[in-house]
Amino acid sequence: MENTNQLWVSMPIIRNIVLGAVRRGANLEQLCQYAGIDSSLLDQGDALVSFEIGYHTWEAAVALTNDPFLGLHIGQETSATSIGAAGYLMESSPNLQTAFTNLAQFYKAFTAVYAYSTEVCQQEFRVYCEPISLWNELSPETARQSVEISMSASIHIIKLFTGKYTYPAQILLRSPQPADISEYVRIFRVVPHFNESCNAIVFRLSDMQQPVIGYNKELNRVFAQLLQEQILKSQSKKGFAEEVRKTILQHFLLTMPQLNEVAEQMNMSPRTLQRKLQEEGYTFQKVAESVRRELSLGLLRDQRLTVAEVAYKLGYTEPSAFQRAFRQWTGQTPKSFRASQPV
Repeated sequence: MENTNQLWVSMPIIRNIVLGAVRRGANLEQLCQYAGIDSSLLDQGDALVSFEIGYHTWEAAVALTNDPFLGLHIGQETSATSIGAAGYLMESSPNLQTAFTNLAQFYKAFTAVYAYSTEVCQQEFRVYCEPISLWNELSPETARQSVEISMSASIHIIKLFTGKYTYPAQILLRSPQPADISEYVRIFRVVPHFNESCNAIVFRLSDMQQPVIGYNKELNRVFAQLLQEQILKSQSKKGFAEEVRKTILQHFLLTMPQLNEVAEQMNMSPRTLQRKLQEEGYTFQKVAESVRRELSLGLLRDQRLTVAEVAYKLGYTEPSAFQRAFRQWTGQTPKSFRASQPV
């Protein structure tokens, strides 16, 4: 299992998905084998798993349960403790608005592949739940599941925090509308809006003023300090090349972002970006090549894409150039690698 500082998710989140799928009929060992997880490590709360393993876990869970609404269903059983210290911070907050504001402030302590943010808009309190764009590109179905577990879990967590159910005023989803939306209506008590420009669960601001039963001012302060130190410690370990790599991954849309685009996202000139990389012994081309290698493995697992389409997405003008590079990286051709993957 890869422990990565680039794009990762904490093990308790993966464990929650795995055990939720097992409760719905999935075989534990089969699921872990497909996802590339050692089942004996599921209880290691401080372990991190790679982005690739994260979305393969979702793929395996959905396939083995045959549940298109798995995220909604697991969310109904999910507690704040599944996100570790950030969950305890929420649980010890004075009210719901502060709890979810804390989530948005400290989500980087438990994932680098997902972003939470909040906004007060007139009499509404919005919680935005956004997988990174790369996730939407590589595996839109599991990205959808990740949004739906977050939103469904929000309802359950609010019930645990306050002792009563509080339902949203609106649900906004980027995903297309499925033929059957009855599960959404059952869980959220509102008809969602699909094909929206964001993923957001919208509450009435007055509802979010409800006090949290477990409010503990001193404990809240301790967890906030712990999380701040954890995030700073994680960031201090990263070199500039790692930040460039992360930026490339986070802004991968239809094709690989180029030097100018990455420099713009990092608020610097291309020349400055190249100079800072050279100080660490890297070039932009070298960093981009390592990203291509990582992405190629995930893209090739998507049977909907031809090898030529994968090559184009990775920035190769000719499939033959990608095939040569892939053989150098793995010792296999793209075709043989794809054939070796479980269906």
